[in-house]
Amino acid sequence: MAGTSYTIIGGEVQTRTPHTIPWTLLVLNRGHSVLQAPQTSFAEIISIESSGRRQRSLRETSVPNIKFLITETAVNVGEQINIGISAASCPFVVVVWNDMQLKTLFSPQFIREVEEGSAVCSVPMLYSHRGDLIPSILTPAHGRRTVKTIPMTAIETGTKALYPFDYAGIYNRKLFQLTGGYDSDINSSYWQKMDFGFRSWLWGERIQLDASLRIYYTCDFQQDDATIDRDYRRFYLRNLAVRIRENQAYLPKSGIFSYILRSGEGPMVAISEYKETASWIDRNRNRFIQSGRTLVEDWSR
Repeated sequence: MAGTSYTIIGGEVQTRTPHTIPWTLLVLNRGHSVLQAPQTSFAEIISIESSGRRQRSLRETSVPNIKFLITETAVNVGEQINIGISAASCPFVVVVWNDMQLKTLFSPQFIREVEEGSAVCSVPMLYSHRGDLIPSILTPAHGRRTVKTIPMTAIETGTKALYPFDYAGIYNRKLFQLTGGYDSDINSSYWQKMDFGFRSWLWGERIQLDASLRIYYTCDFQQDDATIDRDYRRFYLRNLAVRIRENQAYLPKSGIFSYILRSGEGPMVAISEYKETASWIDRNRNRFIQSGRTLVEDWSR
């Protein structure tokens, strides 16, 4: 899934006890926060970062038996998750940031319910560092120029979510890899998550809230930038422009003219993007069970 070179250091084998959570904890890093020791009862812990952050993390962390996955070059968040989940040895991976704190009882019943569920990702109830519930369940809706998301608060397990807010959640490793993971060619966090969410739903996977999973921020967080740019165009072609005919997906040839006019790029670039996407959709034509328009229109049904 990932072609980025990386090195894994540390991570002595941990002795499992009846209280060990049989999953991988994947920690993404930003700012100057440090992973907190109470979050360490997982079978495996992987901290993923670029080589420029290595010495700071190794020097400051107090977490024992942690693996450090160091990428040789800086990569976007989605690709970090792709690499981390690929390197994980457990079938389920809990993704958090180093400025988050898990406040969840990983009981045998909770673990069993997640593992027996069918979600590609179970998303948490997210709280600010002040303890306020964050509207982090995203619902798709038609906007003036494109699709938009409406953030909602929800407390019922099973509530549908378009994508994992801030990437956090419990990922089913097998299902995640079958969807292709996050598109590393999209650098915008907003459009990268939108692309993963739409593709998951369009391909028949499910992303849903698990109200037993609770995560608190330890500091302020930034909202995503939803600027319509090149990353949006890639998301649009692979999701919103797809049509379904006789249970197979395709990109209509007639749409290329409108795309050339609206892309903001020269004809050669626009045609290349369109043809590349048409080929990708054709290779995956049997994976799609619905179009993006149908997904949005039927979301609340």
